[in-house]
Amino acid sequence: MTSCTSTKAAVCAAALAAMLGGCATPDPRTQPWKPAPIGANWMAAQRNTGSFGKDTQTTTTRLADMDWNGSPALVLKTANGMLLQQPADGRWLAFLSPDGKPTVTFDPPAGWSQPIAVGDNWKRAQKVTNVATGGTREHEWGCTVAAYEKVTVPAGSFDAYRVECSSSLDTQDTYWVTATVHPFLKTRAVRGVKHPSGPGTQETELLKAPS
Repeated sequence: MTSCTSTKAAVCAAALAAMLGGCATPDPRTQPWKPAPIGANWMAAQRNTGSFGKDTQTTTTRLADMDWNGSPALVLKTANGMLLQQPADGRWLAFLSPDGKPTVTFDPPAGWSQPIAVGDNWKRAQKVTNVATGGTREHEWGCTVAAYEKVTVPAGSFDAYRVECSSSLDTQDTYWVTATVHPFLKTRAVRGVKHPSGPGTQETELLKAPS
């Protein structure tokens, strides 16, 4: 077996990496999150089974910011209503109906803070409130940034982080995200038999990047 001397360690390490892993995609920590500009729109397709309902295709448009509890919030509009996000990191604040009335709120805001890197993980309590009924659902939710890899969707090919999440509501979710494209590139959500809404799967792919 050939050994590596201290003076040749870097060369040997590079050669060994090439033999074992080939040309790996660099794994940079993501850049600060930047929202899509006002007026931008994008399209995604969902393939649904079970409790998620029928397949759908959605167009999302970034609207001007609005006030939410005394602070500005980003507004993303679809045919089903509006999603409010924190400007700093894109975490979800609430869903609104098409007429602008709150339907669901998140405490703390749902999602994760940027930047992220492979190996990062987090776990926390999450409370979701149905505004119409006043009912709340509390659960534990945690994620791990599992890999940085190439992902191809109808909108193109991207280097993306794969974030794997699970919750005490019997869910297993996977997200492919990148700092260079605003929405999720691809998602897969699995609800188990113990989920309050019943079992089902949902797979989403970006059809058209923000423009």
